Amino acid sequence: LVVACGGDGTVHEVSNALAESNTPMAVIPLGTGNDFTRSIMDENHRSHPDLCVRELFNEHYKIKGTDLIRVDSYDKSGARIDESSAWCLNVASIGLDTEVQLRAKQKVLARPDSKFVRDTAYITSAVSCIFGNRNFDFKFKAKRNDGKPEESVNSRFTLLAVCNASYYGDGFCPAPDAKIDDGLINCCAIDAVSVPKALMLLAKYKDGKHVSLKEVDSFKTNKIVVEATGSKDLNGNYDGEDFSGHKVVFECHPSAIRLAIFG
Repeated sequence: LVVACGGDGTVHEVSNALAESNTPMAVIPLGTGNDFTRSIMDENHRSHPDLCVRELFNEHYKIKGTDLIRVDSYDKSGARIDESSAWCLNVASIGLDTEVQLRAKQKVLARPDSKFVRDTAYITSAVSCIFGNRNFDFKFKAKRNDGKPEESVNSRFTLLAVCNASYYGDGFCPAPDAKIDDGLINCCAIDAVSVPKALMLLAKYKDGKHVSLKEVDSFKTNKIVVEATGSKDLNGNYDGEDFSGHKVVFECHPSAIRLAIFG
């Protein structure tokens, strides 16, 4: 058993090392957001890392096969970009939320000792980014579970979240019904929207109440291919780590990692 002691970045690194192996991973939530743990443990365990440690030593956990999303990025010529390709355990995304994440990181780095800055960096960055560049040129293709056309009608979006679990960005919930062991990816694409509409969507997106809105396209698939339609490459993130590419393939690999689940 390998124990990842930290936040989502640590969990990402350890899960990439253990992908497609028989060695299970446990998580002790010692990071800032600990978003992935929202999907695998109750709030009591998330708030008390010592409880997780105690249960590990007492073997009060079960091993569960868990899906991973394989993310492969390619440049304009079709060559794979190794440094922008990895396994994703939690959530990957392209668009506005990547810009938000970059700005939030800068705020935390500028004031690393401020708990207030850490607690508010993502939401304050989200509001400020909405008034800046919030629309991005790309299209996607996926065999959807709802029977709708495989290729996206639009080619300009605010963001696309590709989810194995439900939460990221310090509690934002793009995929409220995501399951980490169903062999499927939950996708959430939000159309290019105006500032007032974006502000309204932000609040609902935070609470996972955005799914039924007309500007939101939510569906499940086992593979989605995203390609830039403009001259600029796509900027995205998986599990909080940055990547870029002209075309990105996200594919679900069922039970590609074994997790120790408490309770």
